[in-house]
Amino acid sequence: SQLQRVDLIREKARIPELEYIFKHTMTQEAAYNSLLHERRREFHLKVGEALEELFPDRLDEFLGLLAYHFEVAETHEKAVDYLQRAGDQARLAYAQQEAVDFYDRALVINKDQRDHDNSARTLMKLGLTYHNAFDYKAARQAHEEGFILWQRAGEIDPVIPPQSPPHPLRLNWWDPITLDPTMILDTDSNVVCSQLFSGLVELTPDLDIVPDIAQSWEVLDGGRKYIFHLRDDVQWTDGTSLTARDFEYSWKRALDPETGKEAFNILYDVKGAMDFHSGKVSDPDHVFARATDDFTFVVDLDEPTGYFLQLLSIPTCYPVPQHLVEVLGDAWTKVENIVTNGPYRLEAWNKNESLILSRNHAYHGRIAGNAERIELTLIENQRELLTLFENDLLDILYLNRLPSLEKERARSRYAGDYVSAPRQGLSFIGFNANRPPFDDIRVRRAISLATDKDTFAGKVLRGFDSPARGGIIPPGMPGHSPGIGLPYDPEIARQLLAEAGYPNGQLFPVVDLVVWTQKASICEALVKQWQEILGVEIAVEIIVWEKFLKIHLKDFPHMRYGRWLADYPDPDNFLRVGMQKLRGAWWNETYDRLTKEARQVTNQGERIKLYLQADKILVEDAGILPLTYIHESILVKSWIRKLSAPSTEMGVLWKNVIVEPH
Repeated sequence: SQLQRVDLIREKARIPELEYIFKHTMTQEAAYNSLLHERRREFHLKVGEALEELFPDRLDEFLGLLAYHFEVAETHEKAVDYLQRAGDQARLAYAQQEAVDFYDRALVINKDQRDHDNSARTLMKLGLTYHNAFDYKAARQAHEEGFILWQRAGEIDPVIPPQSPPHPLRLNWWDPITLDPTMILDTDSNVVCSQLFSGLVELTPDLDIVPDIAQSWEVLDGGRKYIFHLRDDVQWTDGTSLTARDFEYSWKRALDPETGKEAFNILYDVKGAMDFHSGKVSDPDHVFARATDDFTFVVDLDEPTGYFLQLLSIPTCYPVPQHLVEVLGDAWTKVENIVTNGPYRLEAWNKNESLILSRNHAYHGRIAGNAERIELTLIENQRELLTLFENDLLDILYLNRLPSLEKERARSRYAGDYVSAPRQGLSFIGFNANRPPFDDIRVRRAISLATDKDTFAGKVLRGFDSPARGGIIPPGMPGHSPGIGLPYDPEIARQLLAEAGYPNGQLFPVVDLVVWTQKASICEALVKQWQEILGVEIAVEIIVWEKFLKIHLKDFPHMRYGRWLADYPDPDNFLRVGMQKLRGAWWNETYDRLTKEARQVTNQGERIKLYLQADKILVEDAGILPLTYIHESILVKSWIRKLSAPSTEMGVLWKNVIVEPH
């Protein structure tokens, strides 16, 4: 009343509450500036707390105001919470700039507090805001920075051991095809086996190599000989000692053309491995990987190989228990029989339902997490999975198998839980260059030039992956060549198809594009694009995942959709290992010479130059059609710590995850 009498404030409203306002902003500024800093903080805190107390059911109306008061009061936790919620509110209303402002302010506080986890989450929100505005470049930048901070948060070890978890670590996954490391063909099996088994070395989320069963090693003969010195305290879960002889047995079993038929060419750098695997020689002792005693494993290579240590982190290079496999044969991996040596052991497995892992307390390695038990939900119904996550019955939800529309709904609804990270992976179309019409380079190039990758990645995939405008080596891996991909050029595409004898698609033969079930819809979008531009009719043939994995060169279809995730972070994994499996009979003498030379060059700069040349040949010859560079998409509950978003296929380490009380 006194302030009103001296005309400093006036009544603004009586309904719904009595409200006053300064008559002039200068009066407010003068009064505010007369307060000491500490007094200001005190008043801002009181205002924020008063708003919370007065309007507990209407806080959404005051998110920006609450954020401001707690921000100035330097009440960091509440300020970040309200800033993020205000940003979410603005983002969902497509008020992009307002949302960006709220998120940026939250990010400043998080970084000042060195809260890497919350910084990463805020950056994911910021990336989503840009994504919704179709600014994919800014979205990728925010996501990539968030990924770095996410990794950094996962690297900080707790000062004291983490508390016992309130419940098991619960997440979704997919049925592994096999639990035999020697026979793995798929990512699902790779990830599960990497929890059950361990090898000579471990690949960290930062792509570092650290000792595992091999406590040390020597590299001799100019890089052609490796001597691994094994720990003497490693046991199988049945109490049997693990020795170097288990490694020798496992590697030779993987290369045996009778038992390891599906093994790729992962071990071909080992002297004699290629000849034994191809059947040129029948004596396994021809493979120069041998145990000289129980704890010494010696490997000779044909030539020095810079990525060899990284290669050893792949499950194909893990040991299997010789004493069990020789007795039980293929039955050794049944739940009631299997013995393992990794951080977890197999407790139960009900196909299409669940797979349960329990802590292996005899494990020799380091475990930074606290999950004594891991429960994998194996169902694929996306609505059921989202319901489980919403009801706090899943801690982690991997989204990559969900249809793009469902993924976008999940990302929008759970933006604060959403994590995105680039992976060293590629999606592509493979052609059978031995079968007409794809034995004609003009047809392969026509299909490639008629593919609008920006539209495919942005609209069909809704920006979850980025368009592969470069070669097949993805960003983040040495040798990536941005911009070398064939451009989208419908006019030249039609011209090439006509030159090949198929003007406007006339006389074009019936061809199939083979894809597994979950990716059928995106392939249908590609087929529609090609039909509209070129007039060609291409049928989509859908097969189950396990059958898709076993497509061999002899029965390679006309076209196939595929994805390749790095086994180890080196261009060789894409240009040699991957291409020998995926290129569908395409062959180029210069390409093969370059990739062979690159394996033998010890100067990394020269190696990369050779790979760059090979990648360009592959793209220009349209040996395959690169579509997108793959990103990982995950929903993660706020009580989960130290989850590393993987960049390679082997980057998933659940042993380091912490489930906090909540």
